[in-house]
Amino acid sequence: MEYKSLSKKAKQVMRVTALLQSLFLLVVCLAAVVFGGLYGAVKVAVMAAGAVVAVLWAVVFPVLRFVRYKYLIDADRIEIIRGVLFVSRTVVPINRIHQINVSRGPIDTAFGVAKVSVITAGSTAVLRFLDEEEAQSIALYLNERVENKLGGSDDVQ
Repeated sequence: MEYKSLSKKAKQVMRVTALLQSLFLLVVCLAAVVFGGLYGAVKVAVMAAGAVVAVLWAVVFPVLRFVRYKYLIDADRIEIIRGVLFVSRTVVPINRIHQINVSRGPIDTAFGVAKVSVITAGSTAVLRFLDEEEAQSIALYLNERVENKLGGSDDVQ
């Protein structure tokens, strides 16, 4: 199988999220300048640095994050590759899955995306920025795979 990339909706969600984070960073820098007792050139430096970081965060970060985010769902495992500066690869064996959740936040709902949380005994792996239909189909597929690995019995005695 081959790794899947995210849809264009995911890039929009990443951009909106990064923009909100950048605005928060600018508010923190402004508060530091106004209430932090900074003087002269230090005020200008703090605001300039905050503005540069905020613009990079809002413009460059979402693009790199979108390009790097890949996932693979195989018959026996889930792999998620994500990150910008520090790239991580998460591998979850299907037979270790205990619970599967599909959830959406307000921004996710506005753009029609969702996330699938795969919970094991020791950790949680999250497939983010999936189209709602894709998230539901992944959750159903994983649930079927887990049931097949367990022998398909739902009986509790």
